[in-house]
Amino acid sequence: MDAMPARPEAECTQAPAQRFAAAMGARSQRARVIAAFNAAQPVDDRYELLGRMAELNRLVDGVVERRQHAVIFGARGSGKTSLARIFGDLADEAECVALYHAATGDTEFVDLLRPYLPFLQAEARPAGRAALAALAERDFTARDFVSAAAPGLARRVFLIVDEFDRIENAQTKAQMASLLKLLSDTRAPLQFLLVGIAADVDELLEAHPSLRRHLTAVPIRPFGSRAVEAVIDEGSRRSGLLFPAEARVLIGAAAAGSPYHVRLFCQAAGLAAAEAGTGTVDVAAVRTGLAASFEEWASVNASAAALFERLCRLADLRERLRALACDAAAHQTVAADRVPQALAPALLFNDAGTAVFADSLAPQFLLARLQLAASEPRPAMAAAE
Repeated sequence: MDAMPARPEAECTQAPAQRFAAAMGARSQRARVIAAFNAAQPVDDRYELLGRMAELNRLVDGVVERRQHAVIFGARGSGKTSLARIFGDLADEAECVALYHAATGDTEFVDLLRPYLPFLQAEARPAGRAALAALAERDFTARDFVSAAAPGLARRVFLIVDEFDRIENAQTKAQMASLLKLLSDTRAPLQFLLVGIAADVDELLEAHPSLRRHLTAVPIRPFGSRAVEAVIDEGSRRSGLLFPAEARVLIGAAAAGSPYHVRLFCQAAGLAAAEAGTGTVDVAAVRTGLAASFEEWASVNASAAALFERLCRLADLRERLRALACDAAAHQTVAADRVPQALAPALLFNDAGTAVFADSLAPQFLLARLQLAASEPRPAMAAAE
């Protein structure tokens, strides 16, 4: 048998090298896309806090200049935590102190404040440290906390309580309202930023109506079109991908003003373009990205996702679903009498005649699924129906 001719050395060595280099290049592109549209973590760079300068200025005006407490409220994914963290960074730069902590559902008043005590001791004058140390060893009231903390602090301190809306203990909320009032009355160099949903403002004011003059409310509204464009422009610059106008329209329509969803859908569409080996995020890449985002959300919301899949294929229901999802994205609540009966399992109803999606991130995924359904061939849709 004749011996097989040896392959050229270049073929043996260059092909794997080229494949390796190509794979590393693709990985690098994927990493740039993921970093450019980071939807998983709060923004930690003030220059990435796009579309929220008005809210940040309102915080500085109310908290720093007027020495009020603040409540930051808005929908999930609207950028509340990002705003609070950037404010904390500005406070640190101004040689103040910002301390961050997240609340839990069954938190009692003492447990909510105890994590701050070691840091407050470090900032206290020698005479105040003993009083703060004593609090850590026992239960205390709002008045006890103010008596120990107010006289001893050497610098202005901002305590940020994230996820305040998760607190279910009514006594904890009542004590917090008393604490804010006492701190303001004593002109203590200690202020609170409470991050949560709009209902918390009403509950705090109900406990102490006089808090109105001590409180700055900072609502976080959905993004307008200019802010959406700014996020896409910045992500495009950092990732090196182009987002044509039609792709931007589709992403903006599905995100409905949610910064989280803008980044999520852009990231997924960008990854689809990277997989296809192109530097342009076209309509096909957007649809692939929307489908991937929906599938990922469905993995932890199986029943709601299955319901959306079924309802979005009913052509006569689509416009009604789209209007309802847009209203929920803009206002969080919708009128209960507008909800199609078939969609009811995905919503929570209350005595006030309104309803909210059980998962507050769901309206944008419903909008994404509606876009996909609109592009599906009629024969496939008819069979599904």
